[in-house]
Amino acid sequence: EGVHGVLLDLGMSSMQLDSPDRGFSYKKDGPLDMRMNRNSSLTAASLLNTAGEKRLADIFFEYGEERKSRRLARAVVERREQKKWERTGEFAELVERIVGHQGRGKLPPATRTFQALRIAVNGELDQLEEGLNAAVNVMFPGGRLAVISYHSLEDRMVKRFFKHEAASCVCPPGIPECRCEKRVRLKILTRKPIRPENSEIEDNRRSSPARLRVAEKV
Repeated sequence: EGVHGVLLDLGMSSMQLDSPDRGFSYKKDGPLDMRMNRNSSLTAASLLNTAGEKRLADIFFEYGEERKSRRLARAVVERREQKKWERTGEFAELVERIVGHQGRGKLPPATRTFQALRIAVNGELDQLEEGLNAAVNVMFPGGRLAVISYHSLEDRMVKRFFKHEAASCVCPPGIPECRCEKRVRLKILTRKPIRPENSEIEDNRRSSPARLRVAEKV
C-alpha cells in the first residue's frame, strides 16, 4: 500500500567504475561503453560517432559544465571523420589536449566530460526526476525521502524538486491571486545538504562529494 521511507543513493558502483571493460573511467583504457543497462543500444562510442556537433557541445556544457564545450565538440567531430571513436584512452587524450590541465588541486580535465557522456548515455537526470516523483507518490504521510547526490547537477535537481513540492503556490510573480491550486507534498528537513565528516572521507575518499538532502511527506 505504501512505504515509510525511501533512500535514493545516486552514486556509481565502485566495481563498475574500476572495471575497464565498462568504459566509465578515463584512468583505464577500455571500450567507450558507459551503459548502466547493457541491453541498451546507445553507448558512449555511438553517441560520439553519430551526434551532431551542437548536441555534443550541449551535452558537454549542460551535463559536464565544460567551458570549452564547443571547441571540444568540434574536435570530436573532426576526429571521427578520420577514425571512429572506440576507446576511452583516445577520448581522454583528446579532452586533455583541448581542455588542458586545470592546475594543482583541480579535477583532471577528462572528469567532467566523462561524467557528461555517462549522464547522456543513461538518461540519468530524466531517471532521477521520475524516481523523485515515484518516491513521493508511494510514501505514507510522515514518510521520509532521503537523497544522496554526488555532483552538482543531481544536487540542484533534488534541491529544486524539494522546493517545488514544499511550495504552496507556483504562480508567476505579479499575479494578485493564486490560481495554480498547488498542493504541498513535502516539508524540507535539511535547508543545507549534509556533508560527510572528515573521518568518513578518510575511510572512503569517494564519499567526499556526497550531499544528503531529506524531506518529509505531509
